[in-house]
Amino acid sequence: MKKKTIFTIILLCLVFCHHPVLGEDSAEEQEIRKLLGEAYIMTEDYESAEAEYRKTLEEDPKNVEARIGLADILSWQKRYDESIAEYKKVLEIEPNNLQARKKLADIMSWDKRYVEAVELYDEVLSEKEDVKARLQKARVLGWTRKYNESLQEYKKILDIKHDESIELEMNAKKAYWNNRVKHAILYYKELIGKDMQNVEAMFDLSQIYCYQSMWEGAVKEFEGILDVAPLHFRASDGLRKVDLISNRISLKSEYEFFEADSADRVNDIKRHTFFNKMRYPLNYNLQIEADYNLTDRSFSDFDDVLEHEGRIGFAYLQRPDWWMNGFYNFIDYNKGIDTIHMFGANLNLRILDIGVSSFSFERERLENSSKVIKEGYYRDNYKGRLDFDVNRRLRMGADYLYSNYSSDNYKNELGADMLFYLLFEPARFTINYRYFFRDFDDTVGEYFSPRDFSTHKIIVNWRHFLNKEEVYFGADDLYYDLKYGIAVDSEDIVNHKFSAQLNWDINKKLNLNIRGSITNSSADVYEDESITAAIKYYF
Repeated sequence: MKKKTIFTIILLCLVFCHHPVLGEDSAEEQEIRKLLGEAYIMTEDYESAEAEYRKTLEEDPKNVEARIGLADILSWQKRYDESIAEYKKVLEIEPNNLQARKKLADIMSWDKRYVEAVELYDEVLSEKEDVKARLQKARVLGWTRKYNESLQEYKKILDIKHDESIELEMNAKKAYWNNRVKHAILYYKELIGKDMQNVEAMFDLSQIYCYQSMWEGAVKEFEGILDVAPLHFRASDGLRKVDLISNRISLKSEYEFFEADSADRVNDIKRHTFFNKMRYPLNYNLQIEADYNLTDRSFSDFDDVLEHEGRIGFAYLQRPDWWMNGFYNFIDYNKGIDTIHMFGANLNLRILDIGVSSFSFERERLENSSKVIKEGYYRDNYKGRLDFDVNRRLRMGADYLYSNYSSDNYKNELGADMLFYLLFEPARFTINYRYFFRDFDDTVGEYFSPRDFSTHKIIVNWRHFLNKEEVYFGADDLYYDLKYGIAVDSEDIVNHKFSAQLNWDINKKLNLNIRGSITNSSADVYEDESITAAIKYYF
């Protein structure tokens, strides 16, 4: 701040030494105000700069240079409506000012007025070919998830003139959009190495790092953006969010009510649970978690079972190549029921940058009836899974699960699924199909254990983001989520499940999540409903 003050004084002295008498001549006075405005901008005193430009425009409303300066200052302060109005006045004075038209398109894109922005870029390009305008149009189309149209604009630029940096940006974005994470990182690093001020590339790379939980790389890119563009609020938001997730303790508290009714009444359940999870990051790669949950559970034949559950866990990340987590927990009951202990671990590996393989072991208790809780039934699950990103719209997966039960039973289960994106953010619409085949060694009455049992399931999911800003890591997300699933099994029983969710980042530190679900089966075999409310806070 001291350096800025000294710099301002020096500039003002130079201005007044060159023009000692303010107000002698209108043209000279406007020139002085222009120099003053520029001086204030250099020292980031935007309020004073705005005042100087407005004084100039009061005297000369057709002063295009002053109006552009004012419009730029307003846009830097995210006062987009005012900035757009000023640029429109510029175009009223100079209708053929293509630079003003391009800048107006830029600001409209920052204000999420993407259709208008693209139309303005097209107007500029209809007058003459302009690589910068076409490049920005390609970027805006990418922001709106119109990926194919965006790639076509990049190709048009390369058809006119080969540019290695633009080709790198196109390849990086293509890899990014298709979830080829390692390739995208390499392309972006090479591009930034050639152009240290490519904010678009740095921001894309920061988003990849964030969604991969590569916090050290994310911090470096966000700080690099702010060195080039100090007013880049998305980078500032992202940096604050990374600090919260990678350095701060978080606490999540949750309440769930669950009730299930079954035809045979054995599986009737009513449950109230209070969850508490504390998460503590030790460094960018390692975090530990501690949970305490309290559950009051009642069955039709066994009331008021009280459960105290403690859990500790860890997660270690070396993304994008591999990551793992593990846990141990115990549940202590009242009514003379023995304490049960559970544990597990999971390892994930990226395969050739086209998918992920995961291998897990988990000891899991059974809890669907009073008898399995009284007897302390559990199963050891051994699972392997492969997921492949075919392209940006289609993901396919397959898994195998072997479960060994404490009741001297075992289960083999094979599954396959695919997820298809029909629409992307801010209004995401997906369809998921899953098939699985399940076969138990023996049929046991205490828990569902069929032979040669299969199920086909389809889930449609609509998630609509209502963010004030663009959907990006660091934004305060506000969205609702609606999901409907239908499943038909080999016994011709049809299950319907509807769920809804509201997620609200009240601010960077505080999140509220409310969700509920209803399940119904044909022939009144089974139905359940649940409601959950959770709040999360970063300290």
